[in-house]
Amino acid sequence: MEWIKSWLFSVVCAAMVAAVAEALSPKGFPKRLARYAGGLLILLTVLGPVKQLDSDVIADAIAGLKGRYSGYTETFAAQNAEVTKAIIEEETAAYISDKAAGLGITQCRVEVRCRVTEEGFPAPETVRVEGCGDDQAWQALSRAITADFAIEPEAQTLERVDAS
Repeated sequence: MEWIKSWLFSVVCAAMVAAVAEALSPKGFPKRLARYAGGLLILLTVLGPVKQLDSDVIADAIAGLKGRYSGYTETFAAQNAEVTKAIIEEETAAYISDKAAGLGITQCRVEVRCRVTEEGFPAPETVRVEGCGDDQAWQALSRAITADFAIEPEAQTLERVDAS
């Protein structure tokens, strides 16, 4: 704490010296030179403690921080992947539900499951749709799911329920 007081005192003294030198300088080039020199004096005073820093201590502190927080990066990446997967499943299900409604399939309930690709991105893998509709609507929905999401008919479970 004492070194902070000493440093602040040095900064204040440098600022006062710079102000007095500028005030006593004649107008024109000497005043600009005094202002420049005063600014340089204040800058060097402010940065003075930097020369006292020990690079080994700083390197050890940075290494300690990296070690402490490296696990967080992996945790956040895993959580981010799970959230992204859930969002894609939800958005895909909403899209398929809207498509089914547009084709005349009513009382529609959609579940989508994703897998993680080799590149590390979640992609829809299977879909389960329950609802009421005619054969043409179900066939059109199956084709749309295959075309839009590359989910083959074997990975699609399309179940008709009775409208009651």
